[in-house]
Amino acid sequence: MERVADCTVRLAGANLDVSSKPIYLTVYKKDIQADLTLIDLPGITRNAIGGQSKTIYKDIVQLIEHYIKPQTAIVLHVIPSSVDFTTSESIQLAKNTDPNCERQLIAVSKIDKFDKGIGEKLQGIGPGSMALKLGCVAVLNRTEEEIDQNIPFDEMRRREQQFFRSHKAFENVPERYLGSGQLVKRLALIQQERIRSTLPSIIDELKKEIKSKKSEMKQMPRQVTSEMDCWALYTDLIKKYREIINARVHGVYENEIQLKIEVPVVETTDWSRKATLTQMSNDQFDERIAFQLYNRQKECKEKLHNSFTHFSSSGYQKLVLKLLEENAGVALPNFPSFSIIERLYRAEQSKFRKPCEDLIQSCIEHLKVILIIILNQVFAEETSYKYQIIHRLTDIILRAIDESEERCSNDIKKMLEIEERVFTLDPYYMDTVNKIKKKWQEYHDSVKLNGNTKVPSTFTINDFVINVSGLSNEHQAALDVQIAMSAYCRVVERRIVDQVSQLCYYWFINRCALVLDSKLSSAFISAILFEWMREPFDQQQKRENLKKSTDAMERALVMGQNA
Repeated sequence: MERVADCTVRLAGANLDVSSKPIYLTVYKKDIQADLTLIDLPGITRNAIGGQSKTIYKDIVQLIEHYIKPQTAIVLHVIPSSVDFTTSESIQLAKNTDPNCERQLIAVSKIDKFDKGIGEKLQGIGPGSMALKLGCVAVLNRTEEEIDQNIPFDEMRRREQQFFRSHKAFENVPERYLGSGQLVKRLALIQQERIRSTLPSIIDELKKEIKSKKSEMKQMPRQVTSEMDCWALYTDLIKKYREIINARVHGVYENEIQLKIEVPVVETTDWSRKATLTQMSNDQFDERIAFQLYNRQKECKEKLHNSFTHFSSSGYQKLVLKLLEENAGVALPNFPSFSIIERLYRAEQSKFRKPCEDLIQSCIEHLKVILIIILNQVFAEETSYKYQIIHRLTDIILRAIDESEERCSNDIKKMLEIEERVFTLDPYYMDTVNKIKKKWQEYHDSVKLNGNTKVPSTFTINDFVINVSGLSNEHQAALDVQIAMSAYCRVVERRIVDQVSQLCYYWFINRCALVLDSKLSSAFISAILFEWMREPFDQQQKRENLKKSTDAMERALVMGQNA
């Protein structure tokens, strides 16, 4: 008992306070008739005394409610015989969780102080009684003198039986209501019946709990206890990172892991602009790398196409005529100098750089976001080392993208310098020129013969839309220049779009995203990596506790299934 008192003081203090932490006490006795498990709860204290907490009443009530709430709990009230059972505070508390009084019984103490009508009261009849399904049992407490004399339990049971036989108030009370022996039997029987009735549900709960514990252990980061374990885990994570990137680059997408990120709504009354901004934001976080790269290449193509002058317009014809006039005396009137083509082309060439730079920037922004997002997906959120490692790896990834940007920009700069020369062997050029001339001639002949025409002035040649209504036969040389510029700029557009797309893919995908794993694999030395990835003590404890808990539950499950 001294050790129990010491534990109580250690947990609750020396001021008669209470603690929710239980003290587990196993009592062994030879020839014991029943094996019972009881939880001894503190008595209800309304007013704090001595150094007790001012919230002592609330603390005790919460503690009692915690233990009596489960439907499997049996509430054993200890109430003096002279007290009205219906007014007992413990009875009132228990009714909150057991309103029909199906899980309650009363141990009627201080039976030597009984009032008139105790026999009926024990049987749930008359004033002050309670009709409990599990009933009441009267017990005789030891007196102070008997406690001091350390009277043994067997002798106390003999005196108890003698007490009930010698008092007429208990003469007609059935034996099952009288004595601590009957109370033990009653409790043992209740425990057996409860176990028998609840065992199937307990087994089911055990199975669920075991499954939950194993799932929790499975979700924990892999255990790292050595540099070899550490390096194996890190290598597996980088391999997984490479495989995900490789899949996204080659168009392998898994819908179940697509990111779902809420994009802030942009306050604007322009609904088309709001939709565009939202789409841009969604694209930014779309991990379908191949798909998003293709969309950006198409956007570059559209920007480049729209940057060219409207070559068939009357305004452009006036510009060409002005240049032809300035060129008088250099070439024949009906044969424009090549320098005119070069001058006109230089004006167009200055527009090529912006769409190419926009494509590079768009690819960079998308890759920086997606590659970091995938990195965060690969490294589990629960790990203590995640942010240290990701911070370092993020720097490596961003640096690799920046290096690819520099090299890609240099190659595109060279490509644009090469495009300064007006030259092509592409048959598309002459094919387009001849088709435009033919369409223009058809349109012109129709107008000349009929004054008006059913031949449309706008048509598409080799995916190139042109309007010939502004072209004049009176200025044949200007017409030839306009047609040549239209066809050649179309050739250049096709050439640039293909080359810039290939260069972006080469530098940002082949030489960056797909080879990042080699850079990341050599980012750390094993000693530093082990220092970061070694399992923290609290995580080791959690893993060990889960394992012990699971093992104990599995043993209990086997016992329950064999019962």
